[in-house]
Amino acid sequence: MFESLNISTIDIVKGRCVPSTPGRPRIVKVIGKEVTVTWSQPDRGGTEVTGYCIAYTTADCMAKHVTLEATTTAKLYKNFGHKRSYVFAIAAKSASGFGNFSRLSQEVKIPSETGKIYFHILPNFKRC
Repeated sequence: MFESLNISTIDIVKGRCVPSTPGRPRIVKVIGKEVTVTWSQPDRGGTEVTGYCIAYTTADCMAKHVTLEATTTAKLYKNFGHKRSYVFAIAAKSASGFGNFSRLSQEVKIPSETGKIYFHILPNFKRC
């Protein structure tokens, strides 16, 4: 009876639906100190998406985020630091608020030399 209920899309306190969780971010391009991240829109199990919050963090826990329009499903980051690793997560926003953040992307490491790309799966995420 409850198999199709996605409890993560319901805001119990407000009694309103927030958006479902977007797809796991994918690193699609790394050139020098630039990283392009894409994601898939959430299922329509929640409510209409009005925007996104994309957050990233480094291994030393320097977290940052930016909000984007609902029509966007990709973000180009520029000037990332060499020899640093980054992971990304996405949350969708509606009139009722933000839904849950997605699973973390693969780790991407900006090498000291351009032309080398490193991807790693993180077993655990260090909380700030």
